[in-house]
Amino acid sequence: MDDMQHEPETVTAITKARINQLLDSPNVSDWLKTALRAADGHDPITLQNEIEILRHVIAALARTDHDVAMRPISIK
Repeated sequence: MDDMQHEPETVTAITKARINQLLDSPNVSDWLKTALRAADGHDPITLQNEIEILRHVIAALARTDHDVAMRPISIK
């Protein structure tokens, strides 16, 4: 969305439509679709904070050389 202020109902409707587009897209990973479904029912501020934590954890790997950055993550 742009920097204009919108009514909360409008923002909610736009967000829901965008999420449904992502869920319906064959180009979106199953991982992201699962995360979007898991986000249902959670407040956006908590979600944003947790996304930021995830970004910080993953960012270091993404900045490494190509071979490391493209390797699947093994958490165990």
